[in-house]
Amino acid sequence: MSRFIVLEGIDGSGKSSIADFMSGNFEQVHLTKEPTDSEIGKLAQEIANRETSPYLDLFLYLADRVDHTERIRKKLDEGTTVICDRYWGSTAAYQSAHEDITLEYAEQIQRPFIFKPSLTLLLDLDPKTALDRISDRDIKSKYEEVEFLQTVRENYLTLAKKHDWIVLDAEKEMEDVKEEISEIIEGSL
Repeated sequence: MSRFIVLEGIDGSGKSSIADFMSGNFEQVHLTKEPTDSEIGKLAQEIANRETSPYLDLFLYLADRVDHTERIRKKLDEGTTVICDRYWGSTAAYQSAHEDITLEYAEQIQRPFIFKPSLTLLLDLDPKTALDRISDRDIKSKYEEVEFLQTVRENYLTLAKKHDWIVLDAEKEMEDVKEEISEIIEGSL
């Protein structure tokens, strides 16, 4: 039976490491991420790293999502479990951290182009810790500021409460987080 599992959280929270770990729990699994590696996804990521309008970023990520959601749906129809590193929640949390866009608007505009995951895990992390973890990355993002990431974190926590996501403490050691996720997978899927 296929499942659609989404990992959300600010950069440095361990989403990619957890996605790799989780893929070992399923026979047929497809790992994916947003923004995707499609032409639209690459364009969205490239432009989003510039000083642009939050609306432009939102709509580019939305265009990427429309295409991505169809590819996810096909995998699920084939009986494959899909683990996604970021989905609509990231777009809502990040883009509504700008003063121009509300969280409600960022959610609402995406609604026709998404479907509900079987399970969404939010890897919650203090922005200062996150910035320490990602400080040696070659590519810097315009989002790498403590105040901005604090707003993103608060948005994520609001979404988690509203949509019954499971919130995990990503400040813990990675092995402890993996163990907790293994228990969640066994218990809920």
